[in-house]
Amino acid sequence: MEQVAWPAQHDALDEVPPPCASTRLVGHARAVAEMLAIARSGHHAILLDGQHGIGKATAAFHLANALLSGPLPPGDTLPAPRPDAAVHRQIAQGVHPNLIHLTRPQNDKGSGFKTVITVDEVRRVQHFLSMTASADQPRIVIVDPVGDMQRGAANALLKTLEEPPANTLFLLVSHGASGLLPTIRSRCQRVRFETLADADVAAVITHVGGAVAEPDIDRLAALAGGRPRQALTLALYGGGELRDSLDRLFTAPRFDTALAHKLAEVAGARGNDTHNALLREMMAEMLMGRARSAALGGDRRGADRIAAFQQALGVQLRQADAFGLDRKQEFLVATQRVHALMHGG
Repeated sequence: MEQVAWPAQHDALDEVPPPCASTRLVGHARAVAEMLAIARSGHHAILLDGQHGIGKATAAFHLANALLSGPLPPGDTLPAPRPDAAVHRQIAQGVHPNLIHLTRPQNDKGSGFKTVITVDEVRRVQHFLSMTASADQPRIVIVDPVGDMQRGAANALLKTLEEPPANTLFLLVSHGASGLLPTIRSRCQRVRFETLADADVAAVITHVGGAVAEPDIDRLAALAGGRPRQALTLALYGGGELRDSLDRLFTAPRFDTALAHKLAEVAGARGNDTHNALLREMMAEMLMGRARSAALGGDRRGADRIAAFQQALGVQLRQADAFGLDRKQEFLVATQRVHALMHGG
């Protein structure tokens, strides 16, 4: 069968089908059952809430596929999209007439993507909803993630949520509902998605992760913290090796300047956002792991100190990005500070 051309997306992983093209959803049985119940009730908006990269957008597209393929089948499970079905192929290509997907748009000039969902994107939704709908099919709006919307875009979406057209369903993907406008939250039925068991994460790696050796699959699943996207990112971008290097750096009693420089080169390489994000997240996870260990050992003050340090370090690195500072130097300094903290500095 001819390969479907997926729309370019800001968070695409190399050779991994995006949620719109995925034909398999692993786990989330309870959340899927709740989504189906809400869809059958006729409520116009569902907020799919949970950590980033656990399958929320995939679940949204699977529900859209089922709704646009005919009446929902009975039961609490969603049928998997059929790769050869016209509905699935249209959704995967971003051309289904009854579905619009809002995510960060491409830049107007040059390469790359905008950092937010703009108000112009929400105006596309308003135009989409002003068109005559098919009598037997709903119109579906997927916003992924809703937290990426500019304030003006969020306010524009709110107006549509307040007076939704008939036979319209909004599926709002959220990586943390607490940051949303309360008025948007109040107009949605919230469905909570939890992180997956390691075995389910391993199943996702096996299904779409390419030629990953079996021992590596189990380790990557354990490192991913229940997030399939994180596991795939680790598999595709050498995450296991990066984690080993960080472990060596932070467990050694003396700071290994040469190793730190090698890692900083990776983090600071131009166009290497994925490795930079991976290294930062791993460093944050190691700090939070140390904080949990301190708390479990009865050292609450130490746990609070490490957690506060981790949060402050994250803010500092994000500010460095915003000001265009040297990523390599900022990461190198961060590793020195983390090593000092872990060894009593």
